Amino acid sequence: MDVHHGEGVEDAFHTTERVMTVSFHNFGDFFPVTGDIADIGYAKGKYYSLKVPLDEGVDGDSNHFLFKPIMAKMIEVLKPSVIVLPCGADSLSVDRLGCFNLSIKVHAIVC
Repeated sequence: MDVHHGEGVEDAFHTTERVMTVSFHNFGDFFPVTGDIADIGYAKGKYYSLKVPLDEGVDGDSNHFLFKPIMAKMIEVLKPSVIVLPCGADSLSVDRLGCFNLSIKVHAIVC
């Protein structure tokens, strides 16, 4: 969950079925201009990469409307033994460079 697509983490696991990456990020003409919804992984990692592009100004209610059911289904299907949730501070409403409207409370609730 970040304004920017987490392409570095995703690239590390793009060809393996052992790690599922899910990115909730701003999409469009925005750095790093990656994170297209059609980019789903390669080789054995095909279908183990999910993108959730969000509009500017996404707030806590909108985020929960998407985050909770998507992650619940992923957990139900894959039954992961570990979940790592990197959250960028630029998704907070107080970040001057970000374009989301999330609170620290929203970040805490999704954990």
